[in-house]
Amino acid sequence: MLINAHYLDENALTNYIAAIEGGLRDSGTSRTTGAQGLGGSVGHSNVAKVEAQKGNETENTLHMKDHQASRLQRLIKAAHTDPEGTAWIQTSQPDVDFPEAGIGAFIEWECDVYIPEAIATMSQNKEMSSMLQTIKGFSTTAETLGFDTKGMPDESKIDAMGSFVSQLDVAPVVIGEDSNTDWKIVGSLDKQWISPTASFDGPARIIGKIKKAIKQGHWYPLFSLPGMNILGREEKRRQERNGPKNNEDKDKFVSGPLLVVDFLAIYN
Repeated sequence: MLINAHYLDENALTNYIAAIEGGLRDSGTSRTTGAQGLGGSVGHSNVAKVEAQKGNETENTLHMKDHQASRLQRLIKAAHTDPEGTAWIQTSQPDVDFPEAGIGAFIEWECDVYIPEAIATMSQNKEMSSMLQTIKGFSTTAETLGFDTKGMPDESKIDAMGSFVSQLDVAPVVIGEDSNTDWKIVGSLDKQWISPTASFDGPARIIGKIKKAIKQGHWYPLFSLPGMNILGREEKRRQERNGPKNNEDKDKFVSGPLLVVDFLAIYN
């Protein structure tokens, strides 16, 4: 299987493959040899043609450096070979496998993935800052030209909003789900391991290491995930205990049953 990774935590992968293989492959060498024939002919009229063949040995050497895509394929192969030893669950029946999955186990699941709208908006702080600067420039120009700017925020408010947005540190969050089950998977991503061409909207295969299980009827706050530096520890705990305050607050939570994971890979 050829893997196109939208997300691949290379640090975690390096640790896992080193543990399985007893170290890391630095480089490899591949050699091929073969015989090459050299043919020719001599002849005259009324004389039979004569051909000669000479053997010539050749050798080609190819030096290869280990790559993360190859490491991921070897990890998956090793896990499929020894699922018990690697605590690896390759599932097509989440209703059966997820309730029994233990903390620290790996889940490999083909599902639909997406980024919640609230998180997608807040994680695009650079775009939001740029938009606010555009609004500020337009407001200043409109006022200079004598246009009616009533109802538009003044510069101080725009600057305050820009300062708030620039300090937002929101990690992208991916949810995996399938129409055949109520179970979901949720986890945050480290931005440095996201592919420039990544798309988290549609079918994908995910691999994640289980951190927590949330039961049916319970809620998990999205801002409690790693990489979220918005809420304090006490507020995160309060939200985990109490869930959303009202319907408008529900977009900041994800409902159980679900598994909270550290994503290792999301790929096609």
